[in-house]
Amino acid sequence: MKLRSHLLVVSLATLLPMALFAVAGGLLLAKREREAFERGAIERVRALMTAVDAELRGSAVTLEALAVLPLLDGPDLEGFRPYAARIASNQGWINLVVTRPSGEHLLNLLVPPGKPIPPSFDQATVLRAVQSGRTVVGNVISGAVLQRPIFTMRTPVLREGEVKYVLSAVFDPSSMKQLLERQAFPDDWLAAVIDGEYRFVARTKSAPSEREEASQSLRAALMTGREGWLAGQTLEGVEAYRAFARSSFSDWSVSMAVPRSVVNRAGREANLLFGLGLLLAMGAGVALALLVARRISAPIVSLAAAAPRLGHGELSVAPPATSVDEIRELGSALQSAGVAIREREAALRAADRAKDEFLAMLGHELRNPLATLTTAAELLRVARDQREVLDNAQALIARQAAHMARLVNDLLEVGHVTGGKINLEKAPVDLADIARRVAASWQSTGRLARHRFQESLESAWIMADAARIEQIVSNLLDNAVKYTPAGRQIALRVRHASSLALLEVSDEGQGLAPELTERVFDLFVQGERGLAREQGGLGIGLTLVKRLAELHGGSASASSAGVGRGSTFSVTFPIAESPALPVKVSAASIERRRYRVLVVDDNADVCTSLAALLAVLGHDVSTAKDGAEALEVFAAEAPEAALIDIGLPDISGYEVARRFRERDEGRTLLIALTGYGRQHDRDASMKAGFNAHLTKPASLAELERLFARGPGGSAAGAVIDQRALRARR
Repeated sequence: MKLRSHLLVVSLATLLPMALFAVAGGLLLAKREREAFERGAIERVRALMTAVDAELRGSAVTLEALAVLPLLDGPDLEGFRPYAARIASNQGWINLVVTRPSGEHLLNLLVPPGKPIPPSFDQATVLRAVQSGRTVVGNVISGAVLQRPIFTMRTPVLREGEVKYVLSAVFDPSSMKQLLERQAFPDDWLAAVIDGEYRFVARTKSAPSEREEASQSLRAALMTGREGWLAGQTLEGVEAYRAFARSSFSDWSVSMAVPRSVVNRAGREANLLFGLGLLLAMGAGVALALLVARRISAPIVSLAAAAPRLGHGELSVAPPATSVDEIRELGSALQSAGVAIREREAALRAADRAKDEFLAMLGHELRNPLATLTTAAELLRVARDQREVLDNAQALIARQAAHMARLVNDLLEVGHVTGGKINLEKAPVDLADIARRVAASWQSTGRLARHRFQESLESAWIMADAARIEQIVSNLLDNAVKYTPAGRQIALRVRHASSLALLEVSDEGQGLAPELTERVFDLFVQGERGLAREQGGLGIGLTLVKRLAELHGGSASASSAGVGRGSTFSVTFPIAESPALPVKVSAASIERRRYRVLVVDDNADVCTSLAALLAVLGHDVSTAKDGAEALEVFAAEAPEAALIDIGLPDISGYEVARRFRERDEGRTLLIALTGYGRQHDRDASMKAGFNAHLTKPASLAELERLFARGPGGSAAGAVIDQRALRARR
């Protein structure tokens, strides 16, 4: 008999037992396929939940970072509005809202200042954020302003252990729909993101308009477990198996529904394969089925083992080598989730390090002058009769107050300069003349006394803001003095370089490591320092140099032969034609006269000390602690000049100025003296009727200059003079 005949006899002889085996094997394989599919679906829904949590956690980190900003500590939240708008735009939020713990709305980016803000329809999550003291993800609601579905994330703003405000980021649910679409589910599968009240946040297929809540079977499953697999019906009436998982970060859940026909398809195909194998080659069919089963289950098992570790960022998952699209997609989704988790954690760690380092540095820089001021105050108390001690204490107070003012001004100014939000008053100026003035000022105050100073200044005219150029020169000299040991040389040079004006400051100081040369102009970057931090500073000066140079159309660079071998900082500007120089009027020629002055400030120490200083200078001084009292004094005494704080407890300084102007028709010199120094604050002062806008602490020279100019002087000029004096300091 031929082999074919033998195989036919064997097949016929074993037909019955093989048929029974085929049925049993088919049933077993179908069961294993369903179990493998169930495991894969649960792992995929975990990956989806991880991706949703990662999206929410990213926004939560940004919102929690906003909650610690000092901008939220002031009395006026409008200063927080532009910064919040920029962050919301960068994050893709559609709105950001600030409320009190009671639910009262204070700021809504979609509502202009001064307009009434409609109440939220989701006050419960505000209360949850206040009670829990942590970030809370809200549910899908209809927005009070947008009148369309939104969801919110709310973070409490804690100050001294109490909730001061609640920050609420507002999201478009379509962002979650886009996340679902990126998962590339098959067309007949259905995935959804569900909020804490079991309403759909997003769904790969739009839910029927009359039913936007999860089905009763899914709601019941979500109430009883964190993840699982169940049979049921979709809202469209499709019989399906559903994998679900609940978030460990929020009350949200995700669900993935797979039609039963898809899940059972593998079992039906296996039974058909066994039937054909029984007729053609039962043995080969069984072997092939087992091989296929192994190839399908092995990558799913490996992915299931790797998925729990992804949450801890331990490893990445490479898409398995398989012909099954769903398994490859599941592997790709897990890999993307792992990469996203690690990148997010790395970014958070870097941000935490930068924050901790900067806060430590800022604390050190502020404690030193505070310690000196405290000591000087004690000297003034215990040595009232010792003139030399009093003079020394006064000098200490003046120097340290100026130092703290420089730190605060640098911190406030760096954001405006790096963001290009400053106005430059450009005019033809001689770079060499400005450098010469700054150097002379530094030499006269003894700041260069410990070093050998050399200057080589060639006339070079540029179109620039003179005060900002002085700031550049001062910052470069300050950097050189900090990092150059006593007795070594510092050189200041101005010369032509082709069609550019070149400003250079060279030193014989500690130099720069190669890796620091490229980063030295970055914000908060400083050279190597010891624990004592003898040089001081916040790492802001060189950043201001670079951005100010760029705003003038120039550039800044640094070079060094290496550590311990000195460094050179260069700034270039486009050359301009030299104009005829205007005749300067000496400040000494300004006549001083006696004024009736009103000081308005709710800070008793500021008000009393400024009034005492003006009285010593010969002026007749009255004081007021708020706007109402200021109006009474103004009506009774008709002062010739008034120094008014903007942030008064009853009515603003702007409103006080407007009411003064209604009565005096411009005869009184009005000076805004405030801690608010941004450009729009200055514009608001001018609009309210002030003649000048000074930021605290104002120098005596600034006040005397404005008194001498009188109410008819240029307000804009007063602001420019003040900025120039600050740059020289």
